[in-house]
Amino acid sequence: MSGASDLQLFEQLVKNANSLFLSDEDYVVINGVTKPTLKKIYADFMASTGTYPTVAEGLSETTGSGTVNRFFTVPGTDGTYETRYRNDAGTAVQVGRISSADAIDTVLRLIKPMDDAAIYDLTDEVGFVWGDIRENGFNLPGLSSLQESTEGTRLYGDNGFLIMEDTPEKTSFGPLSVREVPLDGLWLLDAFGFVVSDLNNVWGNSAATSPLPKTVPYMAREVCGVEGVEISIYTDGLLEKRSDTDLMRITVAAEKNPVVHSSTDCVSFDPSTLGSTAKLYARPLRGDASSHTVLDLVVRSAPNPPAGAAPAPRILLIADSIGNHQGPMLLSQFLTGWGYAPTFVGTYPSSIAESDGWNRLGANAEARQSWSGNQFTYEDMTRLPLPVGSEAAYTSGTKAYKWDYNPFLRVATESDPVPFVKNGYIFDPAFYQQRFGLDTPTIVINALNTNDIRDQSAAEIYSTVYENDILIHSQIRAAWPSAKIIRCMPGTARNSGAGARNRDALWTSHYIPAIRAMLDARAALADSNISVASSWAFYSPEAGYVMDAGVVDSSTGAVTATLSDWLHPQGSARRQYYQYLAGHVACAAAGLI
Repeated sequence: MSGASDLQLFEQLVKNANSLFLSDEDYVVINGVTKPTLKKIYADFMASTGTYPTVAEGLSETTGSGTVNRFFTVPGTDGTYETRYRNDAGTAVQVGRISSADAIDTVLRLIKPMDDAAIYDLTDEVGFVWGDIRENGFNLPGLSSLQESTEGTRLYGDNGFLIMEDTPEKTSFGPLSVREVPLDGLWLLDAFGFVVSDLNNVWGNSAATSPLPKTVPYMAREVCGVEGVEISIYTDGLLEKRSDTDLMRITVAAEKNPVVHSSTDCVSFDPSTLGSTAKLYARPLRGDASSHTVLDLVVRSAPNPPAGAAPAPRILLIADSIGNHQGPMLLSQFLTGWGYAPTFVGTYPSSIAESDGWNRLGANAEARQSWSGNQFTYEDMTRLPLPVGSEAAYTSGTKAYKWDYNPFLRVATESDPVPFVKNGYIFDPAFYQQRFGLDTPTIVINALNTNDIRDQSAAEIYSTVYENDILIHSQIRAAWPSAKIIRCMPGTARNSGAGARNRDALWTSHYIPAIRAMLDARAALADSNISVASSWAFYSPEAGYVMDAGVVDSSTGAVTATLSDWLHPQGSARRQYYQYLAGHVACAAAGLI
């Protein structure tokens, strides 16, 4: 109603309504036409239906063979309405309600037309105006909303102060506004644009006072590779908490060479360009950049190719399904390509297929699908000791047959270290070598942990990995005094969800304690021929993991899906993992570690 004529028409309609609703007469004349008033309509209706003080009396009076009208009404307790019922075989069924003239009159007294900008004033029972309705908005006590030429909704205080504004550009509450920031962040800003609170902050307090994320880099000090081959360190494989909002910056800097690499995702570099020593810096992006964590690195670069005869390491790989999936094949490919001549020791055939774990065409190792460290030591008895005298049957058996037996175990004797005896058996690599007539390995790779993480609680994982490393590495050293032992562990995909799917949560609760246990066990053994290859930090957690069928975009062919396998890297990520591990083997074979 924007024009004066519209307002006059509306006011006339209200007056006519007042005449019809509030008149004490039975009829009124409007524009030359005689019309019954609400009083008359109500009286006629009541006369035709019958009104009774209770539902029970209404049912009684409308029941019987002589009853013509089955409808009746019952007044409300406060007199503002009456309820109309239909008698259905002795049951009162409500069919409607009728407001009384007094109730309508009460409502009409609370609103009245005005001659100024307000179309209606909102009044209390004594006529005090407490708000109004206008053409372009409304006023309530201390609050108003007005339509404006710019898009959005705005609420104002009684002094015209802007209380709330919601527009496509921003949402504000008085002097505070909400701002979206990259990586799904949400900040609360003051009138000057300063961050008052990080709304994605799990601590629930201001961004300035919430604890900064921990920046300790969980990796060994040694970084190994080969000359001319670039490797990458990934932030999500290095720090305690994986986060898409609370980002870290990591920097690898040579000590004596002018080489510095820095990133919030990964840093890539040729280790031979760093020299023999470097530093790794880590700091949170949030904060004043005054706090850094620094780890001194010892950098080793194996020759590529080596001078003279090719080093020929004999490798025993003790691992799980991630090692079984093309582990010996890819290690051999990288090492051979750099001029090394590896061979492999073991009784269990590995797979050369990308995703078929039961393929047996690869070199022998001891990389067994689903096995944990506790199963190799026989703390977990779900894998059986191979009885003495069964070696020939075992050797000629299928991969599935071999999978169920542990060839390292023998019955313990009184001379065995008591802490190493598990359920009457002991892990004995010398016995293992003798019973199968194997060559002595010069390098043993222990790549376990993934399935101990599966089986152990957060409270148990550190002690499990630590005790297994002490046992396995001590027994390897007793069997092969000169062998180099390389301890490593696969990483895992970025993934969230419930239970085992939530690898981001397990990274903090399980993987980090496992890394600490590996480093602490190596330090406790004080064996210079044991090194840790921080393989979990040297391949991407974002690529190379199998997804479900998902949804295919009809135009581009892009697939939106969730991960169905967050443990076994494939493609480039698998090759990154084994390239870094092969570089560590090359350094061991070249006598650099």
